[in-house]
Amino acid sequence: MTKKLSLVLILALMLGMSAQAFAAPVEIDYWSVFTGADGATMQGMVDAFNNSQNEVFVNHTPMTADDLYQKIPLAVQTGSGVPDVAIVHIERIPMFVKQEMIYPVDFLMENGIEEENYIPSAWERTDIEEEHYGVPLDVHGFVTYYNKDLFDKYDLNSFVEDGYLTFDEIPALGDKARENGYEGKIFGLTWFRAQMLSYYAQLNGKLTEDGTNPSFNNDDMKKVYQTIKNLHDSGYTTLKGDDPLQLFHSGDLLVWPEGIWMKEGVRLAGINYGMLASACFSPDVCANWMSSHNFVQFADEERTEEEDIAVAKFINFMGENSLTWAVNGGQVPAHVSINDVEEFGDLHQAFLADPERGDELAIYYYLYWGIFDTAFSRNGWEPIFGTMSIEEALNQAEQEVLDGIKALE
Repeated sequence: MTKKLSLVLILALMLGMSAQAFAAPVEIDYWSVFTGADGATMQGMVDAFNNSQNEVFVNHTPMTADDLYQKIPLAVQTGSGVPDVAIVHIERIPMFVKQEMIYPVDFLMENGIEEENYIPSAWERTDIEEEHYGVPLDVHGFVTYYNKDLFDKYDLNSFVEDGYLTFDEIPALGDKARENGYEGKIFGLTWFRAQMLSYYAQLNGKLTEDGTNPSFNNDDMKKVYQTIKNLHDSGYTTLKGDDPLQLFHSGDLLVWPEGIWMKEGVRLAGINYGMLASACFSPDVCANWMSSHNFVQFADEERTEEEDIAVAKFINFMGENSLTWAVNGGQVPAHVSINDVEEFGDLHQAFLADPERGDELAIYYYLYWGIFDTAFSRNGWEPIFGTMSIEEALNQAEQEVLDGIKALE
């Protein structure tokens, strides 16, 4: 009888262990704003996580940012189909907090997410009203590309040997290039909002003083406009109707301000390029417009503690294994462990992760960012091209922001 009882107990124990070993993983739903090439890179990273362990399985649903920002409010409102974790742009988080659509990440921080593992400028921007709401995947920003072969050919390297290019140096660079036989364009006017906000961050960088009303219509912003207009009117920038991307890819543009995510296209075009911080008033005030993709958790009362723990494991893995996001995605991982990876240090954008240059990363914070972005971008480079005045453009943008805020009240 004793032997039979012992056999039963052993079989029961073995069955229990077997059930545990083959228990289904916790499944979590992950929405991201990555499509195209970066979507494929992200899916590869998700697959790597799923294959690295058998406790958590991530279902990744990529979509355009516009689609995600349209679908999320309805999902949260109805309590149906809310993802367990999602990627959003950092500028969107303050409004999600105001609308009570998003949870703080307290529980994730109790399960392995640690502030000291992330670039401070990215982490601190989602500290809102004594709560923390985002975990940064990366920082990505606006930089300055230059054609190294053309710089060698026309003896221009002295202008960039310190890692910076100032506005005062651009005319001198252009003049020397032309004296030595160069016939192309000098300096590109590209993505208006990111380019101008990089320069504005060097002087002021505030979109609002009181958290609500816009304050960007000021002398510092006017100085940015006038600085670029002076370069344009003196013949040192691309012109209205030019395609700066094609000019740079074809070797007909010396200096091309653009996002770090554009570097793969430059490589495929066969351009031997260098990368600098944004053009600046002086190296000691240099700043680059930056944004950040953040992991967040939207409000969902049905989400379980088990699913939250799974989300924390997933986010930690993505941070600790983010070299692929840097190499193939062209981004700067926000997890500081990337600085210990030798291969990352060899990438053009690695300087953006240098802790000693952290004050050059300008991530804007404004509750009404979406309204501002639309209003500020509306007239684009027109004041630079001379089709309207700087004052007219800024007055229009300011009034549009005020009207947009009033419409939300």
